Amino acid sequence: MRIGRTVREVIDAGRDNPFANDGTKRRFMISVYYPSGDTDQGARKLVYPELFHPGEETAIRFFEQSGADLAALNALRTNVYHNLNLPEDARRFPVIIHAPAFGVERDMYWFHVSKLVARGFIVVTVGATYESVFTVFPEGAYVKQLKPLAELTSDDSVEWERLLTIRADDIRYVLDLLPKLDETDELLRNRLDTQRIGLIGHSLGGAAVYRVIQRDSRPKAAVLLDPSLHLFGTDRQPINTPVLLMRQQSSTYELVILDGWKERLARETRDGQQFLANVLKGYRSFVKVCGAHHLTFSDVPLHLGESDVAVKHQAITEAASSFFEEFVCGQGGRYTEGKNEEFSGICEIGSDGNPLG
Repeated sequence: MRIGRTVREVIDAGRDNPFANDGTKRRFMISVYYPSGDTDQGARKLVYPELFHPGEETAIRFFEQSGADLAALNALRTNVYHNLNLPEDARRFPVIIHAPAFGVERDMYWFHVSKLVARGFIVVTVGATYESVFTVFPEGAYVKQLKPLAELTSDDSVEWERLLTIRADDIRYVLDLLPKLDETDELLRNRLDTQRIGLIGHSLGGAAVYRVIQRDSRPKAAVLLDPSLHLFGTDRQPINTPVLLMRQQSSTYELVILDGWKERLARETRDGQQFLANVLKGYRSFVKVCGAHHLTFSDVPLHLGESDVAVKHQAITEAASSFFEEFVCGQGGRYTEGKNEEFSGICEIGSDGNPLG
């Protein structure tokens, strides 16, 4: 199917810029991906670097500097096109808000976003200005990751908590923004079903999603992609929102120690997963993706030419999409009745990260 993509600049006038004491306000970008009603077969499919419009050139420079296989990315044609029309019927589409990992640019989740849109969702990816490896605004302004953030260590708990707070506030602002877009945005007017919203986040983005559902009942479901469990805190407020936790292959304390993690981080991650199990009072499912590493939950393996990532990406997208179909869209049993049969490469785990059964 053809997927439309449009970008919007977001300015939260109620918050000062947390990274600059210059009187400016919090400013970030969102991308909106949606099903398209356009059927023009003559349009040229976008290649992967063009997903980062208006920052294609910046993205290409980043890929070159990071050792990506640029030739392969330029040969990778997507089913995404900029600013297409939505279908002419009067449907409203359920919305998924997607929060990226620390440093990862918001559009580096094409493998997942495209499948969610194909399943009938509108997906809003939320940028993280100054923290992401790069951000390009519509007028051409380019903001790179701040050097202190690029050098941030895992044990700087104060700074991680600050970043987490910023990210959670950004998601809440987008939640507030959705009804306004549905009411006034020329392209999106009357197309966003703001009663059916899901959240998904990777790493720091996953911790931010968790922080939001602690107090906000608007999201109907949340998917946490190998989240920063060590940042979940100690607030024991019960959470009734259905949650799918997806971990990498190394899902236990012992395995992450073998991977070279610092003992404190491994211990706090273990404790965070147990804590999550204790506070979730609604439906919850803990799984790991066999053979996955932390960045498998993004497009980064595509950048580096990992040969076996397609199977893992398929497992992630099928499980997460089905979870949202059941708990956001009300398609009973779509996840709960199919998880043991349909989701190849997914293994259920307990609160300690060990496989069940």
